[in-house]
Amino acid sequence: MTYRHSLRSRIIVAFCLFGAVLGIVYATAVYISLDAIDDHLIDSRLNEEVEHFISHYQRYNAYPKPTSPYITAYVGTENMPLHVLNMIDGFTEGLHEAHIDEEEYHIAIQKLQGQEKILYLFYEVSALEFTEKRKLGIRLVLIAGVALNIGLGLWIGWLTSRKVIAPVAHLSDLVNKSGPDNLPTDLSKAFFNDEVGVLAKALEQAMQRVETFVEREHQFSRYASHELRTPVTIIKGAVVLLKRKLSGEDDPAYRPLRRIERSVANMENIIETLLWLAREGLAVDQDQVLEVGSVVQETIEQNRYLIGNKPVEIAFVSEGNPQLSIPAPIFQIMLTNLIRNAIQHTASGKISVIVRDDRVIVSDSGEGMEPEALKLVTQPLSGDDRYRGHGIGLSIVRRLCNRLDWNLEFASEPDRGTTAQMIFS
Repeated sequence: MTYRHSLRSRIIVAFCLFGAVLGIVYATAVYISLDAIDDHLIDSRLNEEVEHFISHYQRYNAYPKPTSPYITAYVGTENMPLHVLNMIDGFTEGLHEAHIDEEEYHIAIQKLQGQEKILYLFYEVSALEFTEKRKLGIRLVLIAGVALNIGLGLWIGWLTSRKVIAPVAHLSDLVNKSGPDNLPTDLSKAFFNDEVGVLAKALEQAMQRVETFVEREHQFSRYASHELRTPVTIIKGAVVLLKRKLSGEDDPAYRPLRRIERSVANMENIIETLLWLAREGLAVDQDQVLEVGSVVQETIEQNRYLIGNKPVEIAFVSEGNPQLSIPAPIFQIMLTNLIRNAIQHTASGKISVIVRDDRVIVSDSGEGMEPEALKLVTQPLSGDDRYRGHGIGLSIVRRLCNRLDWNLEFASEPDRGTTAQMIFS
């Protein structure tokens, strides 16, 4: 099963991610904007200085001094120091930026009107722009803002998830407290007409159908208990009366009556097993004790006639003396299906039924199965007909093992035989 996070955690994560993305985008925009505004203000100041210089020269025919100690003016390049000449190498008219060591300059180059000379203004802005220390402080403030956004997202997500999940949790609690005999029939009344209400309505309708199925199952169990057991009991009584009239085991009717007697006993076990499976609870009497070894021996003898004339030997091996608290017919029908399945698929050789403290093993030397067929051995409606169970089938054995929390394991090799194990929990 693919694992997914709970709805609550996904809501919280969504709010946290939203807060993180929003904070990062906002912090990035603020940081870039501050840097751009800083450059824009310096360039505007430099343009004002250029206009002041040109205006003063046109009015007084003299070059004014810069209005800021950070601005240096040159008309032409004759008086420029060498390092300044190197700095403006390749620059044309307009605004530029340049660096010398750790100093940063904004440079304005403007041709004077009516003259061939060019005005150069150098604005040393290292002390005016954001320093690395100031930038670090701004970064820390912005990071703190992002963390605050994430924290707010976590808090709001937690509050929202509680409110969103509350009706779902309430619905889940109502469903968990229900059982086959007390299914809730008015779930939707406890919820608003929203998504959860629609889900509650759907569950209510499903539970009404389940209630119908459960009632039908109970009726079937009652009818089966009466309608099936009554004729079986009549047949069983008739067999007893007929056997009393026989002259002995040599009587020609003895063997047919024995077959009828075995079939009736098997039918009784099947009826009890099916009724037991149909119940919701296991209905196991913990005080009853089943001697596994004796039941196994009895079951072997009851099914020995199925061998017929085949050269097959059935051996009982006792390696333990387990005791179980389950009805004897249930265990007997499980073992009967395993033994009959082994007899059915063994033309010659040996069948061993081994009893250990934690399991019963039925092993045969029959035809065996391919790995693909082995996977389908407990599926009576699929796979190769040759490998399906006998009677009610190995699928019923699987269901009974699941109800008892036992393990049912199969191992097989073609032409080497099959081994089935019922492992007690």
